[in-house]
Amino acid sequence: MSAEKLREEDLKLLQLLEQMQGQIAQSSSSLESLKEALELARRLVEERNQSLLNARSPLLEGYGAEDDDKLTGLPGKIAFEKALERAFASSEAFSVVTFDIDGFQAINERFGSEVGDEVLRRIGQLVRKALRASDVAGRIDGEEFALILRGITGDRAFGVCERLRLAVLKYPWNQLHPELKVTISLGFACRDDEPSAQEVLARADRFQAEAKSSGRNQTFPGLYY
Repeated sequence: MSAEKLREEDLKLLQLLEQMQGQIAQSSSSLESLKEALELARRLVEERNQSLLNARSPLLEGYGAEDDDKLTGLPGKIAFEKALERAFASSEAFSVVTFDIDGFQAINERFGSEVGDEVLRRIGQLVRKALRASDVAGRIDGEEFALILRGITGDRAFGVCERLRLAVLKYPWNQLHPELKVTISLGFACRDDEPSAQEVLARADRFQAEAKSSGRNQTFPGLYY
């Protein structure tokens, strides 16, 4: 969906909200029409959010939904690595983030593979909600994920990582099982003087391993490194 179309829907939503405000000021006899307006506004918001979530970064040009990981709905390893090569070939700043689910094998063993698959699926949802349409997220292997944050480095990249980490930490995993808890460990790296896209990815991987060895459920490097 184009930006112009989204803007048109935003204007429709604003008009509906103004209509509701006026109706609230009227007598209670208008309650039914108010409910209808609220429902229409809710549907517009849901459709707009879904359109934004489904928007694909230009870095994924040539890859469609058929190339995505079937469980999480995120681009697979091949599509992600191609997008990373394109980001590296450009002159823009970017950061690569890698993360995985802490103790995922233990989750599968204790709660079963169906719960494990559902954890992966919901992680995919949280990732899509945390990123902009221009960014790229991929499931690159098992419980391992990677992100490309366009135009973001340093403290801003750390902030994105921490928002995602907290979103996972605070998610109501007990809906799947009363005793289930899920955390992630993240590492991020920017272009710097690395000679290739794969070297940037490898450095993010090393930082992610440092996050796990330092206690898990954290982002490395943090603000004090």
